[in-house]
Amino acid sequence: MVTMKDVAELAFVSTATVSRVLNNKSNVSSELRARVLKVIEQLDYRPSRIARSLRVQNTRTIGLIISDIQNPFFTSLVRGVEDVAYAHDYTLILCNSDEDPAKEALYIKVMRGELVAGILIQGVRQ
Repeated sequence: MVTMKDVAELAFVSTATVSRVLNNKSNVSSELRARVLKVIEQLDYRPSRIARSLRVQNTRTIGLIISDIQNPFFTSLVRGVEDVAYAHDYTLILCNSDEDPAKEALYIKVMRGELVAGILIQGVRQ
């Protein structure tokens, strides 16, 4: 896996400069930006979403917990949530609780551990 450090070494810049290029900061000369972008393309570098989420303590991911994925109502609901999430550059994690409060609680715990940006729950009655 190619790292930001690999890009920096090949472009003869610091990892901070690579980060500024990736985040489109204005304090990088056009020549330096072009050199870094060329190396990024050459190495097919992809920033790590995991590393970013650890740094900012958040992801661009939303969790959706529904009680019964086989219910046709939820098919439309999931589609709508996913469409809106995608339009705002978010991804979606979908969980089916099977109307089980323990399973729902587990999914909430897992999503919180994954630092999702938010959780939408069609809750189970207890």
